[in-house]
Amino acid sequence: MFKKTVLPNGLRIITAPMQGTNTITVLVLCGTGSDYESNDIRGMSHFLEHMFFKGTTKRPKQEMITEELTSMGSLHNAFTGHEMTGYYIKAGKTYLEQSLEILSDMYQNSVFPAEEIEREKQVIIEEMHDDHDTPTTYIWWIWEELLYGDQPAGWHIMGKENIIRGFKRDDFVNYFYHQYVSSNTAIVVAGNFDEAKTTELIKSLFGNLRSELPIRMKPFVKEVQTAPISSIVVKKTDQTHITLGFRGLPANHPDRYAADILGFILGGGMSSRMFQRIREKMGLAYTVHTQHESSSNRGSLVTYAGVDHTNTERAISAMLEEYRRITADRVPDAELKRVKDYVKGTTLIFLEASNAVADFIANEEILTGKPLTIDEIFAKIESVTPKDIILIAQKLIRNDTLNLAILGPHEDKEKFEPLLKL
Repeated sequence: MFKKTVLPNGLRIITAPMQGTNTITVLVLCGTGSDYESNDIRGMSHFLEHMFFKGTTKRPKQEMITEELTSMGSLHNAFTGHEMTGYYIKAGKTYLEQSLEILSDMYQNSVFPAEEIEREKQVIIEEMHDDHDTPTTYIWWIWEELLYGDQPAGWHIMGKENIIRGFKRDDFVNYFYHQYVSSNTAIVVAGNFDEAKTTELIKSLFGNLRSELPIRMKPFVKEVQTAPISSIVVKKTDQTHITLGFRGLPANHPDRYAADILGFILGGGMSSRMFQRIREKMGLAYTVHTQHESSSNRGSLVTYAGVDHTNTERAISAMLEEYRRITADRVPDAELKRVKDYVKGTTLIFLEASNAVADFIANEEILTGKPLTIDEIFAKIESVTPKDIILIAQKLIRNDTLNLAILGPHEDKEKFEPLLKL
């Protein structure tokens, strides 16, 4: 269970007390990310996240922040997505007040030293290069660009190297001032703590956060597709990396949970259809999985596999056959029950940790504005019927929304085109 409190300035406080743990997680989340960027500041949200650790008015040196966080024995980091940027500390419960104070200082009083910005540019670029050199990461860059093209939804979160090299301190100050405001902020605390005292502490630490409305809003996502499309990126790799799938549903769509269960039937866990077909029966891949993923304004149903270069066509054909089969044949009651139990069981295991609880609630708050309790989510899962599955499968799995992205040493790109049909 959790409690959501909205202050008069729009700041959201979400508290999730947990029994049986000696830790707390504090997550401060800003509802901004790469979706909110224009072409001239691509990568700003992510770069700014790095700069929050470079010094504040109270802690002017980077090492003052990191040494204090380390002295607590904490797990701490930050992340940037298309729609959110988060800063978190997980520590022993005795460090709750200190964790909140540190994050409050970073979130409101970071100074963005010009010399640190110049130094960090190369760090960001090396992070980009690391992703490019990691095929299991880079394939998802290719996938998003394939679906959404030249718009924020299709741009990578880290931006472009030439744009990053041109950033000035004023760019950071301007973006920070207009996006990091109270109405765009959610503070989530999960773990072992006193709920009432913690809420009052958050009010005192974040009460002076700027109350203007953010000036950057998400643009409308253009999704125009009338036929199968593909993107084959030629790169020397040990495996061919495949993502094959369809456009999906946004987080607030009434059929979202049916689509999520569809993804689990196809490729969630070792008993799923894609896993059994491609790994166990055909022996083509070590890693294969399917998921339905949702943002606030878009989604996708996608299967990933890493295979030997010579098995690429066979793997694609097998994936497509499983996609076809689920649109035509009713899912047996026993299989649907097994998948529902799997989803509920893995969710409960995942949510044993305070940082997982904080992340789970915060993500839904930003995407939907209405995070559900576990009981509410499980009720939605239980309500999904075999009829719902076949209907959502037929709605999503169609030729005109079929997409294929491949990363590997395949110079003959045309050989995959005949495969792309249901």
